[in-house]
Amino acid sequence: MREVETISGAGFSREAAARATFLKMTPRKWGFVRAAERVIRLVLPLLPQPAEHRVSSELPSSILVVDYWNLGDLVILVPFLRNLRNSFPSAHIALLVNSDLRSFLQGQRLVDEFIPIRVPWAQHFSRWQKYNPFSRLWMPFLKRIWSLRERKFDWAISGRMDIRDNFLLWLAGARRRIGYGLGGGGFLLTDRVEPDLSRPHRTDVWLQILNALGFEKSAAQDEFYHSPETLGQAHSLLAALGIPAEATIVGVHSGARIAIRRWGDERFAEVTKDLLKDEDVHVLWFLEPNAMGGAPRLDRCHEVRLGFELFLAALSLCNLLVCNDSGPMHLAGLLRVPVVAVFGSTNPTWFGPRGPQDRVVIRSELWCRPCFDYCIFDQPYCLRAIAPKQASASVKASLTMIREASLVTTTDKSRIAVASGERSNHG
Repeated sequence: MREVETISGAGFSREAAARATFLKMTPRKWGFVRAAERVIRLVLPLLPQPAEHRVSSELPSSILVVDYWNLGDLVILVPFLRNLRNSFPSAHIALLVNSDLRSFLQGQRLVDEFIPIRVPWAQHFSRWQKYNPFSRLWMPFLKRIWSLRERKFDWAISGRMDIRDNFLLWLAGARRRIGYGLGGGGFLLTDRVEPDLSRPHRTDVWLQILNALGFEKSAAQDEFYHSPETLGQAHSLLAALGIPAEATIVGVHSGARIAIRRWGDERFAEVTKDLLKDEDVHVLWFLEPNAMGGAPRLDRCHEVRLGFELFLAALSLCNLLVCNDSGPMHLAGLLRVPVVAVFGSTNPTWFGPRGPQDRVVIRSELWCRPCFDYCIFDQPYCLRAIAPKQASASVKASLTMIREASLVTTTDKSRIAVASGERSNHG
């Protein structure tokens, strides 16, 4: 296993280029980060120091992975966790995770321990609330971080490219702290990973860490496990709604945690109306259990309000999902359900779906993207400029691709069955 080289000298220009590519950080924001670095350097000598990292060929016996953000971020992390598990099958892998999401990956055999945490700056959208020094979240947060230090993890890893995460790795006291320095705080790491400029998607950003450590991505395909009971409930739900077993099912999810990413229920309703008029499909209109509004009243359009586990099982039975740039979009990718996703404020090159039948609906000419959900206008014109007809065309094109792929698969299976029969007859 080779050591990751710290970037310096000529390498710094690569890191600066990566900062522009992956973060699009303005000079002003970078100035704030450099000021924060100076403050942290002053504080570090006053704090208990982590155990010294010594270069060793020994594999880690305990690994802490840090990703405490939102559902979509956790889904993006899954390929890394699966490859980490394959690379270190006997290590104890712990995930520092948003307290509200700790049950999401239970039963998936990816990590051994979920450590719930509520990080103050990850709980609010308001900049003031993120760093409010009087927030009640700070004390439990610091207690949790101190408890991690007592665990003495061999490795701690973050792929966030964020000075805050690098400081958390240092505070957690792991002997080996692995991450990216381009967002600041590189001096807090023992292993400063150099990003691959040709692979900016956040899934690849995480996987690059393993590549830099000398572990190649495994060829094993990702899977998501449903309990037989939940999957059975999903099948029963479709039958109760009158959806035939052989029907093509299109899921529609018009919600998103961040308001600026919501295209609008009325626009999704227009797409649904157009789809049902021209295509022989059934639509599952997914709603959060406590969400306002409802599905359009159309034949073959079924409104469902499901708990999280049953939602995942029902989504896995869909042939296509139409949605915003949101957590359900990432979940569909994890379940290998093709998506048509409407993108506004964020960059699909970083966060978009990547399946062969996936499509992104976007007005790519908007110059202000990405705005990181802090829109500089009175409304998100990047979304308002997308017409329902544009999304409808993408949905119909995706359905055509899906049907053609299904036809090819069915034909191949038939040929295999015939060939097997011929071999049996000649045996």
